Amino acid sequence: MANSPTTGPLHHIGYVVADMDRGLRQFQDEGAVLEVGPTSDPIQKVICALLRLPDGSAIELVAPIDPEDSPVSSRLRRGGGFDHLCFSVDDVEAALVAEDELGSMIVCEPVYAVTFDRTIGFVLRRSGMLIEYMSNTAPTT
Repeated sequence: MANSPTTGPLHHIGYVVADMDRGLRQFQDEGAVLEVGPTSDPIQKVICALLRLPDGSAIELVAPIDPEDSPVSSRLRRGGGFDHLCFSVDDVEAALVAEDELGSMIVCEPVYAVTFDRTIGFVLRRSGMLIEYMSNTAPTT
């Protein structure tokens, strides 16, 4: 997408695991450092944690709260692993609208994400890539 609405840097790479504790141990054994979480997000029906790899990049581990009722259940049935790219943006809704205009399918309208205290939204691009947009600032109440 030459005219991608991505207006900010890559925030993290999303990685689905069946068991958060085991996933954390595996990544930490490889040198990752826990930065955030694990945190239950009942809105998204997942548990999330953010790890920083030795090179400075971030990995968000995502595990289902209930493996039978979670947006990551289908990814787990395929073995888990890489799930999405997340970009920081000033306006999540505007990013989703721009993606929609480019032919992406909005799969999650803007919603509050407990783990990061931010607004997030997801699109599925025609390439099959799942993209998350996360607001740069916490939502105002």
